[in-house]
This record gives sequence, C-alpha cells and structure tokens, in this order.
Amino acid sequence: MTLDNLLRGIETRELEFKEKPNPALFKTLSAFANTDGGVALIGVSDKKEITGYRCSNADLKELSDTIVNKLAIHPVIEPVKCEGKTVVRIEVKKSKVPVAYEGRYYTRVGNTTRLMDTEELKEFLISGIEWDSLPSQRGLADIDEETVRLFVLRAKSAGRLSGADEREPVAAILTRLGLMTGNQLTNAAFLLFGKKQESYLSDAVLRIGRFKDGATIIGDRWISGNLFHQLSEGEEALRNFINVRYEISGETPERKEHWDYPLPALREALMNALVHRDYFKKNEQIMIKIYDDAIWFHNPGGFPKGLSIEQLKAKPQSIPRNPLIARIFYLAGYIERYGSGIQRILTSFADAGLPEPEFQTDTWSLTLTMQKDIFTPGYLAQLGLNERQRLALSYVLEHGEITNSALQQIAFVSRRTAAYDLSHLVKTGILELQGTRKAAHYILNPIRHQRTPENNSGSHDEKA
Repeated sequence: MTLDNLLRGIETRELEFKEKPNPALFKTLSAFANTDGGVALIGVSDKKEITGYRCSNADLKELSDTIVNKLAIHPVIEPVKCEGKTVVRIEVKKSKVPVAYEGRYYTRVGNTTRLMDTEELKEFLISGIEWDSLPSQRGLADIDEETVRLFVLRAKSAGRLSGADEREPVAAILTRLGLMTGNQLTNAAFLLFGKKQESYLSDAVLRIGRFKDGATIIGDRWISGNLFHQLSEGEEALRNFINVRYEISGETPERKEHWDYPLPALREALMNALVHRDYFKKNEQIMIKIYDDAIWFHNPGGFPKGLSIEQLKAKPQSIPRNPLIARIFYLAGYIERYGSGIQRILTSFADAGLPEPEFQTDTWSLTLTMQKDIFTPGYLAQLGLNERQRLALSYVLEHGEITNSALQQIAFVSRRTAAYDLSHLVKTGILELQGTRKAAHYILNPIRHQRTPENNSGSHDEKA
C-alpha cells in the first residue's frame, strides 16, 4: 500500500503513526510482530500531519540497530517523500516466536497496543502446536489393548477402516493410525486408549452436576478414564439427570419416549467437548450443569482465531484443535462429517420445536446453553390454566406472539373474555404484554423462560 493510501486511513490494528522513535514505538513494533504484522510511520502525528523525520544513512542505520538490539527483529525500513518532507516507513512481519520489548510482550487490540496477559502469552507460545500430537510420557504398558481392538472392530463395522486387523500387535495398530512413532506414544494415543489417565492427566475429566438452583447441588458425577469411556458414561449421566415421559398411542404396543432434550444433540455437544477441548489448559475440566429448565456446557478452549459461531452456522467447516483425536472418533463412526456438529445440534432442536441453543465463545472457552420446553402437560396442570389459556399459549409457542383478536378467532370468544385470559397469563408470569391499544400483543415472558444458567451458577470452578 502506498504512503498516500496509508495517510488517507486512520490508525488500525496494522497501522500506527509516530512523530519520532520512543518507547511507545518499540512496544507497537513488538505488538505488530506478535499479531499480524503492521506498518509504523515515523514523522506523522496522530492527526496525520506530516512533521517529517531525519533520514540520513547514519540515522536509518542507528534506528535499524536500535530495533534489532531491543526487539531482535529485522523490519523493512525505508524513507518516503511526502509533501516535501521525509517519512520513515517501518514494516514488521508477523513473527513465529514471541517478540518482547524490555522483557514484556505486547499485542494489538484494535488500534491500540496492549501488554499481553499470561494466558495470551501462553496461547501465542503454543499456537500452531497440537497437544494431541505431542509425545506422551506414557508407554505401551499404559495402553488398554482391549479398548484398541474394540475400536478397530467398531471402525471396520462403520466401513471406515476396512483393511485393518484387530489381531495385529497394538503397536502396529497405533503406528498405522498415526498415534505412535517408533516407540513413542502421542498424547492422543494415551488419552484415547490409555489406562488410569486421571493419574497423569488429572484435568482430562468430565464433571456433570445436577443443580436445583445456582447453589444447590442435588447430584454430581466426576467421570475419568479414556475418551470413549467418558463419552458413554457422560451420556448415561445426562440421561439420568433429565426427565423422560412415555406416550402409548394404542396404535402400536411400543411406547414413545419424550426426553427434555433431543438425545442426539446432547451426545453431539458432549462429543464435541471431548474432542475439541484445549488440553493445554490446566486446572479446568469440561463442565456440564443441568438445571430444571436448561443445560449449560462449559468447554476450555474457544473457537480458532477468525472463526465465529455465525460462520459455522452459515457454512459448516472443521478446524480441529486435536486432529488425531477427531480422526479416531470419525473412524469409529461417532463423527459423521467433519465440521457438522453444530448444525446437527441446531437441527435436532429445531425438529423438536425447542428454542435454538445459544453459543458463547471467547479466546479461552466455549459455553453452550440448551433450554428445554417447560410447557409439559404436568407443568401446565400445575399452572391451573383453562382450555382457552392453553390454546393461547400453544399459539404463542408456534407463532411467537398473540393478540386479543387472534385469541378471539381461535377460541371463538368475545373480546372481553380474550382480554381476561391474556391478562391471567400475564399475571402468572407466562406472557408479557408489549405495545398498547391496537399495537398490543403478547409474547413469552423472557425473564421467566429464558434464564441463563451460568449467570446463576457462580464461578466456573465451583464443585459440581
């Protein structure tokens, strides 16, 4: 980009103006190197006024030497003429190693330079390093052979490992799967097929708690072992902590199960947490909190940089944090298609007529909140609603809102009766009135029916 184009813009994540070299400049150059690179212009004020800077060969050499000595980087430095004055353009490329200025590391946030905190520095240091491919300190004696052979049988049954032989030596199987090099196991091999992981990977556990409210725990599970065991035990715990009702139609002798939440979505959420968690993070576990009306999943490790939930909803894509673990789950038939997990969760809830699950993510973690349909026959019976009021509620659940005239039409009642029924639903806290007169309409009360569990549950570190 030319100097004229740079000066037409404003200071951004990749552009900074400085009148002269100073500590702030070197901090900014450190930040450029630690993010996505950038350009600093010396001889330009914050208001983009060209003040100029001396640019003799000796001056440029002194500036270059100072940058090298202070930051250990070699940027491109060149003088550029502008409005009869000389401006120094310094271009810094993104560095593969963290760049410090006077022992501190900086990053760019918007158009500002900020000191990296401990977590950001750790993320930078391990970026590009896949935990599951690193060598494990455990050996073949720590591998559960039966789990390995059962996996091969399952993968063959799924049609994804047809040439494999479960009778082969375990070392040969793991090597063929890319989980072992020479005599060295990977972290993935031990986490997937090892014995007594909790003795060596104490944070690689699954915590599931049943909460009556934000502080009252009425059931909890602490699940350890290999990832296949955590998946099966986690599914069982979830089923034990939620409700199911049965419907017998009379048309067939079999009863139909109606769970609070779609079981495939719960399985998908649990599996995604196990496969995609950040195992570099210490003192954190996958945590699931189950409330009367919602389930809250917390997983250490957010989405990869540059990837958002909106992008994943629009176009499924896969950038697995632990590609070896993801591949083994795929071969075993647990993952149908890379990157499609979120879509399957959303589809399951839409098919069940339930509120769309809410995803929240940052650099450090991902949370997923699922809400159930609390308007079960038992719940409605407790409310003591009459038939018209139940009809009004069903209409709101289907259409999102209801008016007095709409209730008159579907319940064949007068305006006065409709007003009475809607007023009763407001008084019980089920509906909320919005608008006035002709614009008046009723929606579900968002305070009562859309509680966010993590806001009522305290710290993420509390015991489940």
